[in-house]
Formats: sequence, C-alpha cells, structure tokens
Amino acid sequence: MNYDYESGAENLKQNLNCIHIGANIVFLPKLDSTNNLAKEYAKSNAPEGLVIVADSQTSGRGRVGKSWHSPPRTGVYLSIILKPHLKTDQLSLITLVAGVSAIETINEFSHQRANLKWPNDILINGKKVCGLLCEMIPSKENSCFLVIGIGINVNQIAGQFPEDLKKIATSLRIINGSPSNRLAVIQSLLKNIDREYHVFLTDGGNSVIKKWGLNTNLFGEVVSIKHGSTITTGTAMRIDSLGRLVLLLDNEHEEAFDSGEVSLNKN
Repeated sequence: MNYDYESGAENLKQNLNCIHIGANIVFLPKLDSTNNLAKEYAKSNAPEGLVIVADSQTSGRGRVGKSWHSPPRTGVYLSIILKPHLKTDQLSLITLVAGVSAIETINEFSHQRANLKWPNDILINGKKVCGLLCEMIPSKENSCFLVIGIGINVNQIAGQFPEDLKKIATSLRIINGSPSNRLAVIQSLLKNIDREYHVFLTDGGNSVIKKWGLNTNLFGEVVSIKHGSTITTGTAMRIDSLGRLVLLLDNEHEEAFDSGEVSLNKN
C-alpha cells in the first residue's frame, strides 16, 4: 500500500473538514524525522495545523532520545504544528490530547482494544503500537509553537521489527491478521486530533483528562516511575489538571509527576 503523495494529500484535505488541522499537508517519501522538518517550518512561522507526513524516516525519534523504527510502506509517521495560547504549565495537556486522539483511531482499526500508558505510549496486549513526541518551539511572539509527532505501527509483520523491538512492539496488521489502509488511518487521526484539540481549547482540559482516564488500565496499579536517577513507587491514582500522573505513596502522601518512564510492578 504505497502513498500516492500528491493525490493522497489532496484527497485528505478535501475529506477532512477540520477546524484547526490539515489545511496544509506535506507528503514526502523519506525524511530524517517529521518532527525535525515541522520544527523548521514552525521557526519560519508556519500556520497552525500544518501536517508533515513521511513514508519513512531515517532518524525517527521517541522520548528521551529513543529511536522510532520507521520503515517504508508500513507505518504512519506524521507531525502537526499547533499554536495554542496556553500557560506553560498547561502545555503538557497537549500530549493527552494527542494520546486520546491516537487511541480513538487505533481502536477504530484494531480488533483488540488498546490502552494508554502515561505519558505517551499506546499498547495492545502490553506491546507498543503507537508513540507520541510533543516538542515546544519558542516563538518571537508571546506564545510558542508545539510540534506533535505521532508514529503508528500499521502494516508491519513480526519479522520486520529489529531484534530489540520484537518482544515489545506490535502493529495493527499483527493484531488483525490483515493490512489496513494507511491513508484511512491518517484521515481518522487528523479528524480526531482536530476535534479533541478544539474541545480542549474550549473546556481547558476537563474532557481530555476524563477520556484519557477511560482509556488506560494504569489506575489502581502499583507502578514505578523513573525520573532522572530516581525511582519512585506507588499506586497510580489519576491524571491531574496539569496532565501529571498522581501516585499514592507508601506514606499515604500523593505526589504528581510531569515526566518519567513508567513500569508496572508485577507480583
């Protein structure tokens, strides 16, 4: 299922009917990273809602410097430029918007239900099917650009993952036993992000926090969060109004985390 880049972009734009997203869509066969190119556009004062889509990436990135395996003709790799007028401490909520939007799309195409893992992974049967990377670019104005990078494993078969990913990654094709139309996945994703972003700008995050909670199996579980060289263990309770994960510690106090690597403590 190859992209027809010109007609693909035009067909997407004609069928999106979005408020914020997709008036400008750039399709490219290969990039180092869609986030890198989106940041260059952002620095040149690109309009909000610009979407960069690549068929493959040579240096796809996840959080904390991790790479994202991005072979051609298999996955969805895209980045979106947003320019919300928000306080700095509210910007992390955009990661929740991206996560809720992506899981809605994945559940539309997957035969098995996906789950959100804080802060930015989506899992099916405990294996990663989607990753998110949100980056902030300061603007000359009194605001900032945000670049949301999203990678979805759509049509990979098990043998296509590198050895270090075979036990921790999956794809919609592996789950379903058949390929999906990547353009249809992109169209669904952009529509969902446009809707969730619009609601977020309207209600200040209440809706997306609630939806995030309904799409995770993390709450009530004992987890460990690695942040820097420190590991904190507690029971995952909720996402707070700033998008932070709240843990109940052994001393009965609650602590909120705005970043870190979460792992489930298995008995």
